[in-house]
Amino acid sequence: HPDSGLAVARTVAEALPPDGLLVVGASQPIRDLDVVARPWTVGERRYVVANRGLAGIDGTVSTAVGAALARDSSRALALMGDLTFLHGSNGMLIGPDEPRPDLTVVVVNDDGGAIFSTLEQGGPEHADAFERVFATPTGADLGALCAGYRVAHRRVEPAGLAAALALPTGGLEVVEVVLRRDDRRALDAALRSATAAALADD
Repeated sequence: HPDSGLAVARTVAEALPPDGLLVVGASQPIRDLDVVARPWTVGERRYVVANRGLAGIDGTVSTAVGAALARDSSRALALMGDLTFLHGSNGMLIGPDEPRPDLTVVVVNDDGGAIFSTLEQGGPEHADAFERVFATPTGADLGALCAGYRVAHRRVEPAGLAAALALPTGGLEVVEVVLRRDDRRALDAALRSATAAALADD
């Protein structure tokens, strides 16, 4: 699906050059990357980092900034959801005399926790409470937040992400990709069915 977190994860993986660094946020992005990332050629390794396995969103921006500063990489990218980004946005606050990383943070902004729509609480019987209790939309203006930190920000459509990543601005920048999430449960079900069918054919 071209307008999904899966497509964004694949585009980010394809934009990472040999000897590149990728920091992946918890929850849906790391699962999407696990599904769609193609194996890289032997001898052209990339370094992929994530916090605390699949759970826990605090501090991911700081992890990405620190890793980008500490590792001599051909390119540093980060991929995370909007809630992860918001929970760690203070990691963009870097003092004027402190080193700044060359790091592009790709934020999949579907205004809330898309992963919960794929779990039990995303079922139709919980629809009356789902948005407020589980999806927790914020309506936050990520561009305004970045401006407050004096961090470069670009907002792109999913189809424009590859081109945006091909032209990094240098330094610390945020590339926001806005997606819908009301179709995520159906997409997940379709993926499971397609996988089951493919395994049954073997």
